[in-house]
This record gives sequence, structure tokens and C-alpha cells, in this order.
Amino acid sequence: MSMWQGAWHILVYELRKTRWGFLASFLLAIYMAIVLGMLYQINELDVSAGEYWAIDFVFLTTLPCLGFGLSRSNMFWFNDTYSGKLAEWRTMPITVPQIIWGRILQLAVMLFPMQIIFFLIQYFLVDGLSEAISPGAYLLYGLFWFFYSLGFAATYAIWEYGFTGKTYMLVCVLYCIVFLIISALLSFNGISIVNYSLIGIGNGEWWYLLVGMLVSMIGITISYRGLKHRLETRSFK
Repeated sequence: MSMWQGAWHILVYELRKTRWGFLASFLLAIYMAIVLGMLYQINELDVSAGEYWAIDFVFLTTLPCLGFGLSRSNMFWFNDTYSGKLAEWRTMPITVPQIIWGRILQLAVMLFPMQIIFFLIQYFLVDGLSEAISPGAYLLYGLFWFFYSLGFAATYAIWEYGFTGKTYMLVCVLYCIVFLIISALLSFNGISIVNYSLIGIGNGEWWYLLVGMLVSMIGITISYRGLKHRLETRSFK
């Protein structure tokens, strides 16, 4: 079995196991889109970006998490389920690259429909948004955030598969703290990532999409190399 065939089989297996988690994430995406849609008003884009630090924080932290199905097996603090599963897989004719690419493919397959529904609701719910940006430009805006989300979600996989559940949870908290600091610092300097990317892409500055693709490639590369080394050397005892 080739590397990609093995990754595909892992993807299908994991998607079958997480179908209820997929539904829970889908409902979360709808909830987020509605709540943020009521808070974020396009006719206020010219006000100080500092008023949007919370929206930046939510976008940075939560959008990548839509690639993870919500289930009890993901509540890792007391239940380190992935270590046991990986220990079992390592006794089978499953290679480390197949495991890694299977996980990255799962993240992409989960993220794509979640963000489609999220940004569609945003487009029709946020007052003035559909008039301020064309559908084509908005598609690029959504792709920018998809690539960003995939890149950072991939880095979560290092901690998810490479370390204990408690370490993974602590790192997730650390991610949130770092994103909060970044959002606050940008806000203090009058910058909003959500505003700047939306307005920039709406004005034809499509290089934002290249930035998103670069973030995605860097995140996936870091995840693959870091996780490959970790899984080849980690003890599952």
C-alpha cells in the first residue's frame, strides 16, 4: 500500500469514527457565524481597530479548531486516548508518514465544509458585507482564512499525537494566551487582522491569499517534520 493510499484509509476510518463530532463542529460553526455576524458590522469598519480585538482573537483561535471534531475523546486532560491508538497503530503495518498525512487530510476535510458554512452565514448576516465586497473577492477572503486555519491546525497535531493529553491541553491554553496578546497588541496599534484582510482583498490586494498559503505550507511542513521525529522516537508506554 502506498503512502497516500494508507493516508486515505486512515482518513476514511477517522471520519467514520468522528461523524457525531463532525456534526457538533458543524453546529459550532453555525453558532460562531451567527454570534459574530451580530457583533461585526461592516458599516463600522472605519472606527478604531481596537474595538475589534475580540473578533480577531476569536478568528485566530477558533477557526483552526473547526478542523477537530468535538467529542469526548478530544477531552484529553484525563483521557489520553490518542496515545493508546497510536501505540496500536505502530504495531501494525502503518507507516509514520501515513499516520501524519492521514491526520492532515482529516483536518483539511473537516475544515473546508465548516468554513464554507461559517463564511456563507457571515456574508448574508453581517450588515452591508455583501455590498462592500464582491462574491469573488469574498471567496478569496474565505480561502485566506482556510489556509491560515489549516496551517495552525496542523501545528496542533504535533501536540495532539506527539505528547500526552495533559501536555496537549496546556499547549492549547498557551496558544490562546499568545493569540490574545497578539490581538491586544495589534489592537493597541490600531490594527485589526479581520478588517485589514477583508478590506484589502475587497480592494484587490490578493496577495493576502499568498500569505495564507504560505502560513499553511509552513504549518504543514513544521507539523510533518516535528511529528515524524516525535512518533519515531516517542515511547507509548
